[in-house]
Amino acid sequence: MSELIIQTQGLTKKYRGRAAVDHLNLEIAKGDIYGFLGPNGAGKTTTIRMLLGLIQPTAGSIRIFGKELQKDKLAILRRIGSLVEYPSYYGHLSAFDNLEAIRRILQVPKSRIDEVLEIVSLTSEARRPVKGFSLGMKQRLGIAASLLGSPDLLILDEPTNGLDPTGIHEIRELIKSMPKQYGITVLVSSHLLGEMELMANTVGIIREGQMVFQDTIENLRLESVSDMEFVVSEPDSALWIARDMGAVGTLKNGLLTFPGMQDPQVATLVKALVENGHAIYRVEQNKKSLEDIFMQVIGEGTAS
Repeated sequence: MSELIIQTQGLTKKYRGRAAVDHLNLEIAKGDIYGFLGPNGAGKTTTIRMLLGLIQPTAGSIRIFGKELQKDKLAILRRIGSLVEYPSYYGHLSAFDNLEAIRRILQVPKSRIDEVLEIVSLTSEARRPVKGFSLGMKQRLGIAASLLGSPDLLILDEPTNGLDPTGIHEIRELIKSMPKQYGITVLVSSHLLGEMELMANTVGIIREGQMVFQDTIENLRLESVSDMEFVVSEPDSALWIARDMGAVGTLKNGLLTFPGMQDPQVATLVKALVENGHAIYRVEQNKKSLEDIFMQVIGEGTAS
């Protein structure tokens, strides 16, 4: 098993008796891009604030880099870079000078500023006042600031919020480069499954403070049962043939639908229909989109 960079057990945060985060067990492996997913208000930001020591848990434990956060907070936080909500800047200062202010606090070499600006592709904009930056550029500068201390773990809370498609693509490609090029493990939160599908290896889905799914994107897809759809010459008769061989299906507007039908059953049904003189016009697998599965997992029905 891979080394766990973040591990929480029973992590809980209550406000006035209501659990914003409820017995959450997070497991994030070294070198992973972990997509922390859930609707707005599900408890993602509260969890992230606990991981960064910004708020105290009501109950449960947090281990980061194999150490307990409460016992080794400073040592752990020195190895973490983060961007929570929108980054704040001195608008009249350049990107370089904004990073210089942070660099002095972190006490890292001045050469690190040029390095992080290059990582986020802002080298050519280094001397421009930040107030003239687009939202996407500001987000990239925020990530540059989070990288100044050469972190082993990067925690990003909704980094693509409010960005146009170009900005989203830039941030996504930047995040994807982190583990391979720089050896950084990434926890990135979002309420958009489509974004996570394009960058994360593992996802944790949270709903009303509780973890409802935690596994790979591929295994999330397996949560879905695909339908097999048949268009045949005599659908009423074909449905009875299918039922005789144990296949449960429905007939609507001439379309035969069999939920979860496996390949061997498909072959057997096709053979039986042909032997009984049916013309088979079309056999299709109707797969649910990942967005449909996500809505199903968080208990909000099927996405339209």
